[in-house]
Amino acid sequence: MNEPLPLFLDISSHLTGFSVTELEATGMSGVYWDTVQYQNAPTTLDGFLNCSRQILKDGRDNEKEIHQMIASQLFPTDKFDGLAQNIINLWYFGQWPPANQNLSLAMQHNVSPEAYVQGLVWNASQTHPPGAKQPGFGSWAEKPLGAG
Repeated sequence: MNEPLPLFLDISSHLTGFSVTELEATGMSGVYWDTVQYQNAPTTLDGFLNCSRQILKDGRDNEKEIHQMIASQLFPTDKFDGLAQNIINLWYFGQWPPANQNLSLAMQHNVSPEAYVQGLVWNASQTHPPGAKQPGFGSWAEKPLGAG
């Protein structure tokens, strides 16, 4: 796993809780990878990827161990300029935070119009994005998922 995009997808899977297949199904992996490269200094990104590679190697498919290493090595905001949090935000909301972290979250910019539609937040909340991906005529007649 020396190629950066597959490594990005693998660590993104652990950060988001969605499988690599589910992430790829959004159609946003290339756009998000380009965003991560553009928004981060090469040394920050290289350090993050090297640390991610080592975590996945040392974790040997042990989810609990991988998540503990992610929490201690990637997730503190002083590590890699908060890149782990920004990647999660990117996948869930299709947004990248402003360079000045003191600015309002409302100042985040959408990566692309499609990023809003493909945000993982909609799958996680078992709904559709307002104004896009409508569920279809008559769907209102069905009980929501999980409704008794």
